Amino acid sequence: MADFEDDWIEESPADFAPAYQPNAAGAAPPTRQYRGRTFRGSNRNSSNDANWRERGNTSNSNSSGSGDYRRNYDGAGGRRDYQRDSGNKKVIYVPSNKVGRIIGKGGTKIKDLQYESDARIKVGDSNGNETDVTLTGTDDAISKAQQMIEKLVEDFKPHEKEGHDNKEDSGTRSKEFFKLNENGDQVIDWDKLNAYHNQVQQSRYEKLPPIIKDFYKEDPAVAAMSDEEVKRWRLENFDIQVKRTFDDKPGLRKIPNPVLTFEQAFQHYPDILTEIYKQDFTTPSPIQSQAWPILLSGEDMIGIAQTGTGKTLAFLLPALIHIDGQTVPKEEREGPTVLILAPTRELAIQIDKEVSKYQYKGIKSVCLYGGGDRREQIKVVSKGVDIVIATPGRLNDLVLARHLNIINFSYIVLDEADRMLDMGFEPQIRKSLFDVRPDRQTVMTSATWPPGVRRLAESYMKDPIQVNVGSLDLAAVHTVTQKILFVEEDDKEPALFDFLNNMDPNDKVIIFCGKKATAVHISTELCIKGIDCQSLHGDRDQTDREAALNDMVDGSVNILVATDVASRGIDIKDLTHVINLDFPRHIEEYVHRVGRTGRAGKTGISLTFVTRQDWGSAKELIKILEEANQEVPDELHQMASRFEAMKLRREKEKGEGSGRGRGGRGGGGSYGRGRRDRW
Repeated sequence: MADFEDDWIEESPADFAPAYQPNAAGAAPPTRQYRGRTFRGSNRNSSNDANWRERGNTSNSNSSGSGDYRRNYDGAGGRRDYQRDSGNKKVIYVPSNKVGRIIGKGGTKIKDLQYESDARIKVGDSNGNETDVTLTGTDDAISKAQQMIEKLVEDFKPHEKEGHDNKEDSGTRSKEFFKLNENGDQVIDWDKLNAYHNQVQQSRYEKLPPIIKDFYKEDPAVAAMSDEEVKRWRLENFDIQVKRTFDDKPGLRKIPNPVLTFEQAFQHYPDILTEIYKQDFTTPSPIQSQAWPILLSGEDMIGIAQTGTGKTLAFLLPALIHIDGQTVPKEEREGPTVLILAPTRELAIQIDKEVSKYQYKGIKSVCLYGGGDRREQIKVVSKGVDIVIATPGRLNDLVLARHLNIINFSYIVLDEADRMLDMGFEPQIRKSLFDVRPDRQTVMTSATWPPGVRRLAESYMKDPIQVNVGSLDLAAVHTVTQKILFVEEDDKEPALFDFLNNMDPNDKVIIFCGKKATAVHISTELCIKGIDCQSLHGDRDQTDREAALNDMVDGSVNILVATDVASRGIDIKDLTHVINLDFPRHIEEYVHRVGRTGRAGKTGISLTFVTRQDWGSAKELIKILEEANQEVPDELHQMASRFEAMKLRREKEKGEGSGRGRGGRGGGGSYGRGRRDRW
């Protein structure tokens, strides 16, 4: 899945064990006297905290003792040539068991400290109890770095209860969460431990300011719609289905009627209407008409619709109103209010661009993604933003580094949730959202409704309303003409180049490849042939990926060669063709690839190359084509029949114990690869 993964990479932790190296003069290392103190490994926490302090200033010393630190950890990796390297020096001492707080995971924290203080920080030797830290730079920089380190250490200093020993108190508390099982063995009492955790969490949540979520004032014309009128409107607009996702509990509010105009939704928010008018929209899309009343009412919502249906604006405008309507002014809040999670950096950037189109009450946003400048992203967050748009990897990174506190978010969006699960981001999502406050408002969008998405909804949503635009069955956009071309593997390139040589000058094409290496090869071949193109795949730098998209949007090039990293989050309004050079590994990706064209009511054409190796996907492809009223070639039916017959034959052989064909070759789409005798 390398094509799809966010580029956040966890660095390997450094080795901080001190190593003795004699100085140039051969002098023995300096020794220190610790008056009456002894070190016992188990008492480390209770003996160090009160004793850390600075010892001396070595700013003007070149002697063998005070200035020679034998092994230092440089959080910047030694690669940055700051002016601060040649400034004053000061050595402070911190408890060895607190050094990890200063260094951070993979050295991320010490880098941030250096960046914010403009001092160079080196972690040196440890005598067991204490570790020396050398600060280099101007006096102001050293002073700032020292204050930050002192605060960092004190923040994690354990609270000592008067008249109690920390160790004994900790041991007493720990014993409360153990019990004896039926065999007399001591085991964790999970019920008691979970109850204690819930009690602590609840006390944290109670200290937070309350959330205001209901901003909806129903228009009289909307309120007057009869049930029959509402049902007819939903049927005429892609057969929209609206229901409570889980149990329809007694006492829940009635699901709001859809709005038919922008004014019916936002007449009490004229600034929002002004921004909408600037975009030259005429009427809301079906999902917007039904989603806005639900989200403005403060309800959790799951929006299931195909790409290009206006889902982003459906959750974005209520988010702007939510930010402005809270009791605490946004300038005084401890962190951002809205979090939007997206599976890929391209989709995150696309959402950020959409947010920037709507200037409302000075609301600011930041886009956090792997491959971007991490320090610059942290700097923007620290200055204050209201909306965070992030990929799961980078969000998890900044949450663990304590640059973001998830408990402050009160409006959370999981965009393209099915894709995030396909890419394996569920553990990162759950880790990042561990502390999210229970009374927040949560929105989830998805093109499909698999079990994994339902599981996420059960975990993070409260009585959500589900809005399905169209059938829950997988379906492609109906404004796209889907064509199938049967070829041998070796004939793909000639067929592709023949098509490109005959395309109209105004046509715009995305060519989807199954592998990064194929995308590189095709784009190189096009350049050799003098055909201008761009490429988009996981091996390209972020600046190159953004440049590729911009070139397609502004018309500098008309051909984009891409992997499935571009199958979602790419909105090129005048894209005319999608070419599937390689059939995707999952039929869902076929639907999303096709959805890159035929957007916003326009038409498009998709051309899919199918080889005999793709026969395992023939049955699912037939369903997609039939649902969209497309022509289904007879050969595709034959491929599906042969594949089903092959599976039955292998099952029979397996049952007879022949051992032939056991387990296939890696899944449905791979049956029969290299076995042309059975094709």
